[in-house]
Amino acid sequence: MSADRFLFVVGAVGGLALGHLAAAQPAPETPKKTVSSQYHGVTVEDPYQWLENDNDPQVKSWSDAQNQRTRQYLDKLPDRAAIEKQLTEWYAKTLPSYSSLVSRPGILFAMKFQPPKQQPLLVTLASADDLKSEKVVLDPNVLDAKGTAAIDWFVPSLDGKYVAVSLSKGGSENGTLHFYETATGKALPDTIAHVQYPTAGGSAAWNGDGSGIYYTRFPRKGERPEADLNFYQQIYFHKLGTPDTEDHESQRSPSRHRPTENTFSRRWRMVMAGISRIICSGQMGRGSRSRNSAIRLKSRASVATMRST
Repeated sequence: MSADRFLFVVGAVGGLALGHLAAAQPAPETPKKTVSSQYHGVTVEDPYQWLENDNDPQVKSWSDAQNQRTRQYLDKLPDRAAIEKQLTEWYAKTLPSYSSLVSRPGILFAMKFQPPKQQPLLVTLASADDLKSEKVVLDPNVLDAKGTAAIDWFVPSLDGKYVAVSLSKGGSENGTLHFYETATGKALPDTIAHVQYPTAGGSAAWNGDGSGIYYTRFPRKGERPEADLNFYQQIYFHKLGTPDTEDHESQRSPSRHRPTENTFSRRWRMVMAGISRIICSGQMGRGSRSRNSAIRLKSRASVATMRST
């Protein structure tokens, strides 16, 4: 959709909203519950901090009342249905696009964005020139009809037989690692929780024969204080067909790796270990460009060192 057309639609919707503003029901009452917090020796009082607790029944009740009021107002706009229909038609005409291509022997993995589906799909192709060969490995829109399940990232085994996929729900980016047969899309019983989170992302690397995978994982309850569960990312190894409770932490030097592990896995384990050490040392800061730049530079330095050796 062109920018002019989009701005026109936004303007039209905004005009409808302003024209019916008087018809809106009174907003639900928002109680004030002052909470005092200390930040670097400064006391800050916030009367609405209690709304940050999504699990509080009062917060849920307040949110539901707000959503209901908004929904009732929007549904009464006389031209809303026509605008929604037009937007849906324009959106559906968007051409599919492919991204995150990963090559394996005789097969190409890719993420496919295909409107009007909410979330991209994981597909395979015989080659980039043969789109008719496309096969869907995983469609997260089938897992959740509301479109709230998403693929964070994926990693195929070196032979392409299996693919590990981090899936998160509700926009949380709190990913759980799942495993699928590439040829059939069949899910394996193995799952590993909390391998991905916005504080540091997540990654994985298969071993040489595809019997197991190295992956990053955040602490679980009991392993760290509650406030630290989305930090202190570590590397573990999982053998397919075994419970994830048997997975062991792995940050050994490359010289101790098993003979079955190939260069690809060894290099990624070194990079992941380096990044993990940066995060655990407290140098990671969301919203800090200098700290994030430092992480990128150190990661690049690790890659450069591996290439030279």
